Amino acid sequence: VGGLEGRLVKEWLEKLSSEDLRALNEEVNKSGQATRNCSLSDGSSGDYTFLPNHVVCQTKKEKQTTTTFMPGVVEPSFGIDRILFSVLEHAYYARPKEEGDGDKQTRGVLAFSATVAPYKLTILPQDQRIARENKYEDLKDLIRKRIAALGHSSTVDDSAATLGKRYARNDELGIPFACTVDFDSLKDECVTLRERDSMRQVRLKADKVGGLLHDLCTARKSWQDVLAMYPS
Repeated sequence: VGGLEGRLVKEWLEKLSSEDLRALNEEVNKSGQATRNCSLSDGSSGDYTFLPNHVVCQTKKEKQTTTTFMPGVVEPSFGIDRILFSVLEHAYYARPKEEGDGDKQTRGVLAFSATVAPYKLTILPQDQRIARENKYEDLKDLIRKRIAALGHSSTVDDSAATLGKRYARNDELGIPFACTVDFDSLKDECVTLRERDSMRQVRLKADKVGGLLHDLCTARKSWQDVLAMYPS
């Protein structure tokens, strides 16, 4: 058999299982020939006789040597969240209680530097009566717009809580400065600027707050410089 038919018979022979191929080889070697019915890949079938020179089976043992690589992976647990938690814990402290203070609540302070604090200033009306005044809205907008123009963020806390509790609440948020608008502010447009850590205050014009805050947040001036500029 030759040509296309021979190639098809060869394909059939190559697809035999090892057991069938071994049986065919033994029969050929023993009897000199062996006949098998072959179903070829082109759909045809027929009986074909295999001679010893058609089928040669050899069993070999090969030793294969492989090299295995085990990757060593270093997986440090050093995410930004742990660094942030460490910074927050390092910056937090509890303010000592004053003698005769009936408030049992611990007043925590997040002592962020003014250069890194997310919010630089909080604006507080002295009470709800001031918050309802149009003049207060004008002063608040003036301060916030000038601060924003210099690239800083601010908040407003006009809740009904007392001024002291609002100071404490914003100290816990790490806001370094607080600007208080009182009844005198509605007349002379001066506000009180409070520093978080020392709790000391100075009085200055509302239109000066933005520039002074910018100097404090960029380390151009210290709070001691401000105290010298605006003595009590």
